[in-house]
Amino acid sequence: MITEIFEAVKAVEEENEKIFMKESMDDICEALEEEILKSDAAQEEKQSMLARLRKLCSAETNIMLVGATGCGKSSTINALFSCSQQEEYVEVAKVGSRTDPETKDIERYRIGNLILWDTPGLGDGTEIDGHHRDVITELLREDDGEEEGNALIDLVLVILDGSTKDLGTSYQLLNEVIIPELGEENKGRILIALNQADIAMKTGRHWDYEKNEPDEILTQFLEEKVSSIRRRIKEDTGLDITPVYYCAGYEEESGDVIRPYNLSKLLYYILNALPVEKRAAVFGGINTDAGQYEHNDDGMDYNEGVKASVDSMADYVAEGINSGAVTGFCILGAPGALVGGVVGAFVGGIKGILNHIF
Repeated sequence: MITEIFEAVKAVEEENEKIFMKESMDDICEALEEEILKSDAAQEEKQSMLARLRKLCSAETNIMLVGATGCGKSSTINALFSCSQQEEYVEVAKVGSRTDPETKDIERYRIGNLILWDTPGLGDGTEIDGHHRDVITELLREDDGEEEGNALIDLVLVILDGSTKDLGTSYQLLNEVIIPELGEENKGRILIALNQADIAMKTGRHWDYEKNEPDEILTQFLEEKVSSIRRRIKEDTGLDITPVYYCAGYEEESGDVIRPYNLSKLLYYILNALPVEKRAAVFGGINTDAGQYEHNDDGMDYNEGVKASVDSMADYVAEGINSGAVTGFCILGAPGALVGGVVGAFVGGIKGILNHIF
């Protein structure tokens, strides 16, 4: 029986292979909807899958980036997401202060269903920092406008400057604004990232330019810094968050280019910090330059980890069907082969795109 099920799945996937060789998430979602509608699945199953698919493909994902001036929020956005590649999908909105329309408070980048909120940097003075905290607080309190009234911001990415020892401003923002506003039930919506890992040590630098990675001395220094930050946050807030250190990449005044490092790791952590139904928007908005993701630490294969996140999306679409439990590509019961085959094609379609990137 199991053999027959997998043969049926394979047949459906082969039949749909050309259909799912698409270039964007929108194309894949549209094609999958058509395949669900014309499949032999029961009507109840079709409606269940369609409802979840439409929620997955239409859900907007809002990520707020906060940090001190110069920590690299904008360079992180440009490194991770396709703002510079797909101008037709990008809408930049400058949200001015309500008291002074000329004051730039927040820049909003829209890439399909992914919305990035680049908040103003802190550390430029008590008065202006107070104003910026008010702006961040207001955005954290905003709801998504849906019936459930959930918070607008799905994830707060706190970026720390790896090249400085003075992280007091960022700790203060975490302790006094972000954590109190998110509340106990939403602490998982915070991710800490340490940028500029390449210049974290002022003396000797210890960056291997040829391999584009920290040497042993710098790696040990970064690991100790991460542990110190983790301890500090735990002591101050009770939150147990392990920061990710990375380099967004940049060009030096000399013309030398520092390539990104640990971007795949950062993206992997972002995806896993988001609810499953919010991940499709990220896949639709990531930077498709494969060179951005070549260099990572050896903790795990983060590129494969990013691609594996697609499986959980397939599980979400197929959740609750009555004719077999679907887990990624695997059908665990009959007669769910056709439904599973369609879901498998969905996974294959997205991974087909990601295989060209990672």
